[in-house]
Amino acid sequence: MRERKGLDILKTVLITSKEFGSQLDGQHRKNLEQYFTVNGWQIVWNPAGSAMSAGDIIRQDIRNRLDAILVYSSSDEISREVFKHCRNLKIISRHGVGIENIDVTAAQQAGVAVKTTVTMPGYETVADLTFALLLALARKVPQIDSTLRKNDWYRPVSSDVWGKTLGIFGLGRIGKAVAKRAKGFDMNILVATRHPDEAFVAANGITVCSKAELLDKADFVSLHCTLQQETKHMIGAAEFALMKPNAYLINTARAGLVNQGELLAALKNKTIAGAAIDVFEKEPAVNDPLITGGLDNVVATAHVGSYTLESLRRMDFLVAENIVEVI
Repeated sequence: MRERKGLDILKTVLITSKEFGSQLDGQHRKNLEQYFTVNGWQIVWNPAGSAMSAGDIIRQDIRNRLDAILVYSSSDEISREVFKHCRNLKIISRHGVGIENIDVTAAQQAGVAVKTTVTMPGYETVADLTFALLLALARKVPQIDSTLRKNDWYRPVSSDVWGKTLGIFGLGRIGKAVAKRAKGFDMNILVATRHPDEAFVAANGITVCSKAELLDKADFVSLHCTLQQETKHMIGAAEFALMKPNAYLINTARAGLVNQGELLAALKNKTIAGAAIDVFEKEPAVNDPLITGGLDNVVATAHVGSYTLESLRRMDFLVAENIVEVI
């Protein structure tokens, strides 16, 4: 039940992950908890180590009457049912920028604000990881490292990155940041986007082209689109067939942009040379065939695009501030 602070009833925020604020140090999490406390909030934590379903959230609301939900994972289910049953909700605050798991229309109808951390410069951090994955794929860094640790002097022939062609889907903040990094490697940059920034394109020598042309010409294909109905499974068997057999796919955006079963088949059949994946359909990714399939042409990371000390510190406080400022 809600506690009382003087004559005022504390407002209640559900945080959908026990990990929130704990990745840095104990003091950082204490500072976050204190921030909520001094602003009249009490915290209800997700008791499980997995994402929350709509039913999980509704049960917490029955016990605590939630004023806010701090959404930590793209696997948390913030559906119409949540807004139907959680009648005291005022805000959904997303740790990150993806809102595909939030029924925004239902939120608007219920008068619930939806906020993200889009205003912070975390796009540079995601662009860093994108290029790290691109380099790791091309130079076979994970394979060499793991084999060498077994005392096997493994020296595979890998691929250059400089001077190659990078195809970017989506030219938002992350796409632009990746393009800037690619220029440092003298890469030829192709972009497929519905909303080209003509000034940026011209200043950086970028070629805007069709989806088919990008897939046909690119040595590396990097996804930086939002996940919407029209972009769901925008990359599948037909698209892999258009790509060069020595081309690589990098996805640090959303798993739903790619048909996962058809990606698995393309990797097994060597339709494409390999893929680097930071996002999965179900997270945490346990027993995902992209990881457990024994594929030597996959580099996988655990949705860590924004997981740096600097980025997390800013993001953790911004997602909390979004809640406090609304109520």
